Amino acid sequence: MFGGALALLPAAAIGRGAIVDPVARTAAAMGGQHLLDRVAAIGWLGAAEVVTPEKTLRLGVETRIEPFVRARSNSWVMTEGVAKARSLIIEPTGGWMERDGKRTALPAHQARHEREQYGLYGYMLMRAPTAAAGDRLLAAHPGLPPVSFETGPDGRLSTATYTVFAPDGGEVIQERFTFDGTVNDKGLRWPRRLRIAQNGVPFFTLVIDRFMVELH
Repeated sequence: MFGGALALLPAAAIGRGAIVDPVARTAAAMGGQHLLDRVAAIGWLGAAEVVTPEKTLRLGVETRIEPFVRARSNSWVMTEGVAKARSLIIEPTGGWMERDGKRTALPAHQARHEREQYGLYGYMLMRAPTAAAGDRLLAAHPGLPPVSFETGPDGRLSTATYTVFAPDGGEVIQERFTFDGTVNDKGLRWPRRLRIAQNGVPFFTLVIDRFMVELH
C-alpha cells in the first residue's frame, strides 16, 4: 500500500535510514520505480575484457538493450579498431552474428545462451516480479532462468547469482556477477563496472564509459 510513496524516496533518504521494503529500497536507490517503469532501452559505450584459457581479449563495445525484448552489441578488438566490429543481435525470433553487412544465424543453443545473458539486464531494471527473501532479492521471468541478487548498504545491487545454458548445449554454467561504481543518465543510476565469474573462474569485465537511457 506504500509502494507509490516509497518509489519516490531519494537515495539520500535511504542513506538516512528510512525503513522501507527491500525491493522498494533498491528501486529508490536506482532512481525510483516510476523511472524504472519508463525505461524503454539502455545502452553504453565502453571496454570489455574476456578471459579464455588461450588468451585475454580486450574489446571496445557499443550495446543497446530493450529489456526482455531485444539486444544489439557491437564489439571490436581494441588493436584492430571499430572498422573491424561485429554485431551480436538478439530478437524475439532468434539470434544472429553480423559482420561486414552479412548476417549469420546463431545455433539454437548459442542464441538461448545469449538471450539469457542479456536477460539479466531486464532483471537489473526490476522489470520482472521481484521479492525479498532474507538478505536477497529473487526474480523470475518467463523463458529465462531465475536470478538472486544481493544489495549493498545503500540498497543498490551488488551481486547476482544466475545459471545459464551453455552456448554449445553442454552443462549449465553457474555465473556470479559483481557490480560497482556508478554511471547516470536521465536519473537512472547504473553500475559502471560489471564482472562475471563462470563456475568460479573470472571470465568477463565490462567498464562503461558512456551510459545512455531511453524513456517512454
